Amino acid sequence: MSVLLTGATGFLGCRLLRELLADWPEETFTVLGRGTAQQLRERTESAVTWLDSPPLAPGALERVRYLGADITDPGLGLSPEDRARIVDGLTTVWHGAARLALEGDPAPLYKANVVGTGHVLRLAEEAPGAHMVHISTAFVAGRRRQGCIGEEDLSESDGFETVYEETKHTAERLVRAWALSAPRRTTTVLRPSLLVTDRRVPEGLPGQPLDILSRTLDGLLRNAAGHVKAVDRLLARAHRRGDEMRLRLTGDPEASLNLLQADYAVRAMVRAVRSRAGEPGLRTMHVTHPVNTELGVAFAAFESRYPGLALSLEMSVPDPTRYEASIHQYGPWMLKYAMHRRTYDRTHLLRAVGDLPDPEPIDQAYLLRALGYAGESLPA
Repeated sequence: MSVLLTGATGFLGCRLLRELLADWPEETFTVLGRGTAQQLRERTESAVTWLDSPPLAPGALERVRYLGADITDPGLGLSPEDRARIVDGLTTVWHGAARLALEGDPAPLYKANVVGTGHVLRLAEEAPGAHMVHISTAFVAGRRRQGCIGEEDLSESDGFETVYEETKHTAERLVRAWALSAPRRTTTVLRPSLLVTDRRVPEGLPGQPLDILSRTLDGLLRNAAGHVKAVDRLLARAHRRGDEMRLRLTGDPEASLNLLQADYAVRAMVRAVRSRAGEPGLRTMHVTHPVNTELGVAFAAFESRYPGLALSLEMSVPDPTRYEASIHQYGPWMLKYAMHRRTYDRTHLLRAVGDLPDPEPIDQAYLLRALGYAGESLPA
């Protein structure tokens, strides 16, 4: 029996592989990814061995083999012999490889996230009894900003905040059509929300998506001041005087996002997929936190990085300052999510994970650690 994984070198994928190695001790694993087999092994094992949980049995990584591949190629860049070895005894396909970008050229996103998914599905057809697991995202809900999103909801009527969301939505529609064409096959679609960790990731290992937000806010604030040191001096003076530099951002004051601890997400995913063994048909599950995190909590964590800074969300920002105008001009994608307060139904997920306890709340202290700001501020 064997399991195929794509995306094992990513932030989620390396955690998923470690969880599977611990939870499925009888399975062998094939990891597909860019580069040579040796390069892929080095990247994957560096990430998996840095993680300290769950504990692995001695020799666990010896059950993994690596094949250089490219999901954007029609044959995944595999020889006929490699394809035959992959599908022989294949029990589960975990497709997690995807390209994440919130701005820029949409073509690479479409090629990786949509075309690549189609190529993986064609490989899965060569192993009709294998369980197909597609890792999507809760952000396929797009621009729908309020209300509760159902696990079966998949509509484009509200549009999308980013091209990334649109490509993941299109890929999920592709998986649905593929699954419905063979209803006796077992297909599971997992929709994680924004995954986070409060453990700092070393340089060179896959970082968390939250890093994008942190770097963007850092860059926007510094660029608005015109020079890296200028904003430091400006905030230091305000901090010494006991004043605040107030920045108003356009958004819903009650906005929130669904953040979920990555370690919890992989435990829930593996449990959910195991619970569906031998169960035919398509099932979609939201791998989300039961409680959203208010953006005000995230702002408070960010303010600790910049003593003297005060961030607020307002439905409109009349007469913006130079700093406020700069942030609105260069960070529009970020502010789109400052209008969200939707929630997610978890009925299918909860039924599948059984007695797995809900994750702990994500509070300001957790975000301080996640953003790398705990005990750290800019010099006064």
